[in-house]
Amino acid sequence: MARGDERIEDPVNGAARTRRHSAEEVVRTVTDPYEAVVLMREVHNGRDLRFDDHCGFGLRYRTMSDGRVSLRTASSTSRLTGILQPERQYVLLWAVDGGTVIDADRPDSVTMRPAVPVTFPTGREFAIDAVPGTHHFVHFSADFLEAVATKDSDAAPRPLNLPIVVEPERLGPLQEVVRAVAPALFDRSTVGETRDALDLMLAEAVLAAFEPMPDGHVAGPHANGVQRAKTFMHARFDRALTVPEIAEAAGVSVRTLQEGFQRHEGLTPMAFLREIRLEKARLGLQLADPDVSSVGAVALSCGFKHMGRFSGAYHEEFGEYPAETLRLRGRTVVR
Repeated sequence: MARGDERIEDPVNGAARTRRHSAEEVVRTVTDPYEAVVLMREVHNGRDLRFDDHCGFGLRYRTMSDGRVSLRTASSTSRLTGILQPERQYVLLWAVDGGTVIDADRPDSVTMRPAVPVTFPTGREFAIDAVPGTHHFVHFSADFLEAVATKDSDAAPRPLNLPIVVEPERLGPLQEVVRAVAPALFDRSTVGETRDALDLMLAEAVLAAFEPMPDGHVAGPHANGVQRAKTFMHARFDRALTVPEIAEAAGVSVRTLQEGFQRHEGLTPMAFLREIRLEKARLGLQLADPDVSSVGAVALSCGFKHMGRFSGAYHEEFGEYPAETLRLRGRTVVR
């Protein structure tokens, strides 16, 4: 079941179905810089992180997340440096004061200007040199944003390669959408259809401003075998992959791959691949227009060849059949 969902019993027929529940809010105030490093490492999948100024240190971190879109704010009294690589997320960022540097160790580094949105580099790790002050983030689940990017086509969702910066004239509509939807998305009482529609509106605004470039995703140089395998599977989930093919792409033996997935995910590689496909299919059905699309078309685009098996696996995972999700599309997405 997707994060942000819960399974409930339909009061009419007693059947299980899935309902989006309210967003989860987390607020942390940290005065220990070492504890703050641990928090930032978890939030951004960071390494070699360091806050420079320990005297009178303070960090306030707030997030509101529904599993697809997460709005976050971090205010710190100290400069933060290190390496980040958010896993399976796309991140929009802007700072109140400017001066933060992305890709600080590269000749094409980006120095942020006050209140001007940029995106984190996608598909690779990068150096960050964040100045003291307040930074605002919008984190998108990779599966969600990739599905939104292909919702009006029959193409299979693929990893996106977003530009870090774009021309200023492209940002105006996005900034208007952010100002319009942020208060409601930060409100825990915004749930169900309303939150889904706002998530979609924000995702479409980001994709319009930061139009994806031709894909060129590869796993970072510090990725282990499991991480390289995940990158490979996410980029090719709609194809008929085999464990030996995945192991070869990850640069490990079949046995090492299987042991790694059992240790880190508690699943076999093929079970993990099936989960990717099911989540992609669910998002595809939720975003599809039932007047022009079909369960079969979405399933095939996500790598499922046997419709009966797909339907059964989908029902087992989400508590409703694919046709129900597609039929209820109008309830969860504003046309």
